[in-house]
Amino acid sequence: MAEDTFFTGNSYLILPIAYQSNKFSFTEWISLLTLCLAPLIAHIVAGVPQPSLLHEPSPRWHERISMYNPTSILWRYAAIADRRIRARCWDKKVFAATNALFWTSQGWDGSEEMVALSSPYCTHLPEHARIAVFSREFVKTSIVTLQGTQAVVALGLALGDKPASDGFVVLMGVDQIFFPLAFIGLLRLFCAFWLTDDFAYTSLGSATRVEDAPSTAKMDNTSRVSMDSLLGYGVAKSDLKDARFLPTSSWGSRAFRALFIILLLGLWVICVLFLLQPKGGKVFTTTAFLVALFYLVFISASVVICGYYLARGHTSTAIPCAGSLWYASYTGLLIAMTLVVFVVACVETRRTACGRWTSAPYSVGDYWACSDSRMPDVVAVDPSSRPAFGLATIEPSYDQHNETLGYGEFWVRNFTGHCLGFLGNTTVKLASTREVVDLRDFEGGDANSYSLWY
Repeated sequence: MAEDTFFTGNSYLILPIAYQSNKFSFTEWISLLTLCLAPLIAHIVAGVPQPSLLHEPSPRWHERISMYNPTSILWRYAAIADRRIRARCWDKKVFAATNALFWTSQGWDGSEEMVALSSPYCTHLPEHARIAVFSREFVKTSIVTLQGTQAVVALGLALGDKPASDGFVVLMGVDQIFFPLAFIGLLRLFCAFWLTDDFAYTSLGSATRVEDAPSTAKMDNTSRVSMDSLLGYGVAKSDLKDARFLPTSSWGSRAFRALFIILLLGLWVICVLFLLQPKGGKVFTTTAFLVALFYLVFISASVVICGYYLARGHTSTAIPCAGSLWYASYTGLLIAMTLVVFVVACVETRRTACGRWTSAPYSVGDYWACSDSRMPDVVAVDPSSRPAFGLATIEPSYDQHNETLGYGEFWVRNFTGHCLGFLGNTTVKLASTREVVDLRDFEGGDANSYSLWY
């Protein structure tokens, strides 16, 4: 079997980079890149709301990019769910402000105080205080949840005896490098009914406020404060604690925060097991190793960062460290690792005999990609171990060394690749050359001769 080529005791082997994508057509590249980028768009881009800019100048690109860090998205989901659990009063204004990503004079702000501070800037409120069953957000959440379930199940099955299962290839190609990001969709479930982008906030004096618009729902003025407070003057935020929320010391909040950390630790365990399976050894292509390393770094950092802020009782829906230099450096590291993984995967990806994509070479890739509980057994064909196996042909009549076929002779061309079939069949027959048949004895035959095999 092909796996015997690389598994020796407790060996740990990373195969060198191999250029294998040189035969792809343009349409194949488009299909591959679509499969590759779909999870990235669905779970990262769709997980970040459009910023509500309440202060000029607008955030610069390096300040925006930190919000697309998957750790920021995980924190946002946890903070929204926690705020909903602690809410004494949950209305449309709280719903909108909780989902908004505010840019103020102090940077990104998703604190509870912004529910009151942002009121003068609101120009549009959601129709309800939760998403409707038949809405865009509900469909989006349903899709990413199904993808998250598929990712966790497939990654779990990939840790078993079979190298490939449920469509996931351990030595993956470029089409699956972002596939594990789908587990973010599962953690989105905690706040699924309280995620929306159906709101609008605007900066000072640029649009009509919601209570001045006759056709929109009005907001109450009981919590209204000076608009100058958003610009860093006037009322201190510590004086604006909203009585609509329970403290983070409440039992519901503590239980949720503990559960969220446990789930993050579970994802970390899956990632570690992928790197260190309990089998005799482990083989990686460069692509697979870099992918595993990327997710180990990301999940480990998410466990530490989210765990710290959850334990400390932070409530902002924007991750508290968003404006720090170290978090920007961490975000830059993830972006750099993503680009390296993408480029290496594009170089190493090839199509296997069964149609799947892998980054592994022919000697091992087809076995790892095609062998699972629903596929036939995959046997590597090695001419050195099976010298009599090949394709029989009488063309051409002579070879490059001017060696000519004689009567009843034929060439046996070595066949390198993989056989797909089912081993262990009891109908095994002994094959040998029994006689030479002259095709001139058959109607329409020519002077060529073939050997019959039984």
